[in-house]
Amino acid sequence: MRPLEGSNAVRARALAYEQALPSGQRKCLGQYFSGLPLGKLLAHLALNKDTTTVLDSMAGHGDLLDAAWESAEQQGIRLQRLDGIEIDAPTALACKTRLAGLERQTKPPEQRIIAGDAFAPASIAALPLQAYDLVITNPPYVRYQARQTDGGKLDTVRAGLAKTNGTHSEPSRHIWRTLIEGYSGLADLSVPAWLQAASLVRPGGTLALVAPATWRSREYADAIRYLLLRCFKLELVVEDTQPGWFSDALVRTHLVIARRLSSDEMALPLSQRRDWGSARWLQVAPEASDDDSLVGAAFPGLQPEFQFAAWAFSASPQPVQSIQVRSFSLREEWTSLALRAKRKSWQRKLEGTTDKLPLFNSKPSFVQPPLPEALRDILPPRAPSTPLMTLQDAGIQMGQGLRTGCNRFFYLTARTSSRSTVTVEASAFFGHRRFTVPPNALRPVLRRQSEVCGMSNGSGPNGRVLDLHGWVLPEDSDHIVKAVGTYTAQGANPLQIMPEDLADYVRTAADARLNRGHGGLRIPELSAVKTNVRSARNGRDWPRFWYMLPPFMARHKPAAFVPRINHDAPLAEANRDPAILIDANFSAFWAPNGQWPRFALKALLNSAWCKASMEALGTPMGGGALKLEAAHLRQLQIPHLQPSAILKLDKAGQLAGPYPPDVQEAIDGIVIGALLDQPPNRKSVSLVIQALGERTQELVTSRRKRSK
Repeated sequence: MRPLEGSNAVRARALAYEQALPSGQRKCLGQYFSGLPLGKLLAHLALNKDTTTVLDSMAGHGDLLDAAWESAEQQGIRLQRLDGIEIDAPTALACKTRLAGLERQTKPPEQRIIAGDAFAPASIAALPLQAYDLVITNPPYVRYQARQTDGGKLDTVRAGLAKTNGTHSEPSRHIWRTLIEGYSGLADLSVPAWLQAASLVRPGGTLALVAPATWRSREYADAIRYLLLRCFKLELVVEDTQPGWFSDALVRTHLVIARRLSSDEMALPLSQRRDWGSARWLQVAPEASDDDSLVGAAFPGLQPEFQFAAWAFSASPQPVQSIQVRSFSLREEWTSLALRAKRKSWQRKLEGTTDKLPLFNSKPSFVQPPLPEALRDILPPRAPSTPLMTLQDAGIQMGQGLRTGCNRFFYLTARTSSRSTVTVEASAFFGHRRFTVPPNALRPVLRRQSEVCGMSNGSGPNGRVLDLHGWVLPEDSDHIVKAVGTYTAQGANPLQIMPEDLADYVRTAADARLNRGHGGLRIPELSAVKTNVRSARNGRDWPRFWYMLPPFMARHKPAAFVPRINHDAPLAEANRDPAILIDANFSAFWAPNGQWPRFALKALLNSAWCKASMEALGTPMGGGALKLEAAHLRQLQIPHLQPSAILKLDKAGQLAGPYPPDVQEAIDGIVIGALLDQPPNRKSVSLVIQALGERTQELVTSRRKRSK
C-alpha cells in the first residue's frame, strides 16, 4: 500500500523541521531521528497480530510511530493506541501534528504525545497505560560528560527511573531497581533510556530498539545486556554493514527485537537457567536496498519489509543474496557477560557471588569465554590441546591511556630546551602562545597515532603533559604553608612557587571560558577537572589544586599499547624505557608482576592470533575503522605460554615498528604452536597462520567496504 499524497506532504514537512534543528540542540538532546525506511523495517519485525498498543518513549518528530502505524495497516493489524513522549516541546508538537495529518484507510488509533522528559515520573504518569504491547524507540546517544554539564542531570535521570520503577511487581521491581542503582555513572544516556523503554513493555509484549553496535561492547552497557537476557527473550538482531544505514554514524547500527518474559520466567536467575535457545543475527548489506526500501532489492514487491520480516522469523530461512543469517547463542552471551561483569555490584545482587555460580565451578583456575565466531572454524578439531585464557588470566592488565580532563590546557608541545627551562607551545585555544616551563614540570606524552612512527624510530614525541604536582601558584602558597607539617610528616617536599611565565599561563587558563559544547564553563569548572581539587585533611593529605593532575597510574605509562581507532589491522607498539605517558587515544597493557616484558607484550599482541582476535572482537565504525577498547581486549583469549616461550617472544619482538616476515613468522610459530599439538607440527602451524592472516584481511575488508 503506497502512502497517500497527503501523508507524503506531512512527512516532507517533518523532514524539513528536522533539517532546520540547530546542530547544538541535536547534539545535546541526541536528536538524530530514525527515518521512515529504517522505522518501517523495525516495525514490521516487531509487530504481531496481538499488537494493539504502541509507545515510543523517545518519539522525536514521529518517524517510528508513523512507521508502526503504516506497517500495522499493511499487516491488517488494528491499533487502538499510538502514544509517545518527547522531551523537546516544539519537536513533540511536530510529532503530534504529523500523526494527526497522516491519511489512513482505517480509523486512527487514540493518540497522546506528551511533551516532557521520559525520565520524569510526571511524564510516565501522564501515559494512558502503564505497559504497552510494543515499545519501539531509538534511544538518544548523549555522552555522560555532556549531561553532567547540565546541573548534574544524570542524577536526575537515575532518580526519575527509580521513582517510576514503583509500578513494577516483584520480581521485576527488584531486577529493575538493582540495575537502575547499579549501572555505571559513565554510561551515555542510551543506557537509562533502554531501561525505561524496557520497563514499559507488558509481559509477552515486544521491545524494538534502534541501537549503536556498541551496546554489546561497552562495559557500561553490560546492565542492559543482562536486562535483555533476564527479563526478555532476545529474538532478533539485524545489523547494517559498511557504509551502513546512517552514512554519518560513527558506529554500525543494530535493530534489536525482544519479547518480555513473564514474572515467573524472570524470577529465575540466569545462573540457574537451563533452557536458553538462541536468537537470529542478520547482516544486511547495502546491496539489499533500493530507492524506496532498505531491503527492496532483496525482497522485490509492494511490501518488502513485510516479506523480510516473514523470512527472518521463518523456521529455516532460505539464502538471500546480500543478507547473511546466523544463530546467536544466548547461553554463550550469558557466559561472556557473566565473566566480564562478575565484579559488578548489580550482578552480585542478582546472581549471587561468583564462586556460587555454576558457570564458575567447572574449572578452578579460570573459565574460558566463548571464542569469537569468526575464529571458530580456523583451529583444527580437538585444538587447542590446553584451555585458552584471557589476557587477565595470563597476568596482563589493560585499560585506557591518560585522560587529563582538558587536553587544551594540560597538553603542550616542546619546541626548544636548555638546562633550566623548556620552551613550550600551547594549544590553538590559547593562540599557540609560547612560554618557558621548568623541565620537572613536564612529562613526555604520546598523544596521537601519527607520533608512533617517530617513537618507533627512536625519536621521542614532542608532546608534553603539564605535571604541576610539585608547583603552586603564588596566590595559593598560603595553603602550602599551613600544610607544611603534613609534608614533613610524610617525608615529602613542599611545593615550589611557579615561575611567572608559567603562573601567567595557569591564571589565563583559569579565567578563560570554553566553547558552547562545554556550556561556557571555565576550565576549573569542568567535571573532569574539578576532581583534581583536594583540601588538606587531618594531617594526612596536603592540598591539591585544579591545575594538578592526580598521580599517574600504570595504565598511563604502560608497557605496550594499541590504537583505539584502527583504519588498518591493529598494530601494537612497545613503550620506551623509561616509560612515557600514553594518551587515551590508545588502549594500554601492562603486567604488574613483571612476567611480561614490554617487547614480549608487543610481540604477543602483534601475533596473527591476536590480530585476528582484535578484528573479531572490536566494533566496526561508520567510516570503516575498528574501535578497540579495553572492554573488547578483556575478551581476547591466548594459549598458556610457558616462561621460556615468553622470553622467546621478548627476544623476537625487540624491533621497532612492523616486524619483517621472518620475525613475524617466528612470533606466530611461538603463539600458534602453543595452541596446537605439543610438540607442534610445523605444517599445521603454518596452515593456521595462513588462515588467520586471510581471516584478518577478510574482516578488515568487510568493515572498510564501500558500496559501489
